Amino acid sequence: MYILGIDCGGSSTEALLTTQEGRVLGYGQGGPANYTVNGTSGVVQSVLTAVRGSLEQSGLQLENLHQRGVVLALGVSGAGRSAEQVQIRRALESEGFVQVVVAHDAVIALLGALSGADGVVVIAGTGSVAYGVNGERSHRVGGWGYLLGDEGGAVWIALKALQQVMWGYDGRLTEDETLLQAAKVYFGISEPMELIPLIYKTPLDRGLIAGFSTVIGKLAQEGHAAAQEILVDAGRQLGRLAVAALQELGLAEAKGRVGACGGVFSAGQWVLEPMAEEIRRAAPDQTLTLADFKPAAGAVFLAARHLGLDLPSVAAGLGESLY
Repeated sequence: MYILGIDCGGSSTEALLTTQEGRVLGYGQGGPANYTVNGTSGVVQSVLTAVRGSLEQSGLQLENLHQRGVVLALGVSGAGRSAEQVQIRRALESEGFVQVVVAHDAVIALLGALSGADGVVVIAGTGSVAYGVNGERSHRVGGWGYLLGDEGGAVWIALKALQQVMWGYDGRLTEDETLLQAAKVYFGISEPMELIPLIYKTPLDRGLIAGFSTVIGKLAQEGHAAAQEILVDAGRQLGRLAVAALQELGLAEAKGRVGACGGVFSAGQWVLEPMAEEIRRAAPDQTLTLADFKPAAGAVFLAARHLGLDLPSVAAGLGESLY
């Protein structure tokens, strides 16, 4: 029996081909696969591209997988409702896959972050969301997009920094020459007013805006005070997401872990320490840790759970072959 674990994200798709013991045989990539943006056909196309890549790396043919049995497990961004998941499952079954398991991408992020254990994960990439499981109960906090939420995510961080650039331009703050120069270089502009058509253009280029958060992370590491303050605030916001999920699931008094998953956490201590402090205040026996595995490995756990496999054994196989 083989497992194909797929992480369908808004910018790319990742596939891991493993044995049922979690040993990785191949890795592949595909294009964007957000259900809301790309639809069922776009998701399926990106999944099949990623699957082909993993097969090429493994030296196996798809017929080998079908002959010996394969579970295709996916976490799909933008597919939070069961009707959407059923639609994707049926489309992949029509491509010849017999066993297909579809979940929202937050589910596989949690499974990967905590190696299949119950608890809470905070995902901070372009946006932000917390998702947790305690037994039969699950709960989501945030993830409402850049207008209604996504606090602490990359777009939120970038916009906080750009607000300060505009406040300096207005004279409401002392102009921060370092931040201004960073914005000019990143966005390719000569003055702050040129940000307006870039930020407000339709459709919104969230990827462009979110990418500026990595610049803020670098400035913070170099000692830039304003960048550090923005990231500390982001960490607090992300900690509050975790606390809300822990409290709703009855885990605030329990011992456990909160997983941190996503590109925002590459900023390190500036985000992680204030986030951990927020969690400690409300749930002193919960420990913040970086994710054990990426979401594609979480999809492998999703398949393993579907098959009734021993998750610690699968985690050991993944750990030995991925790292």
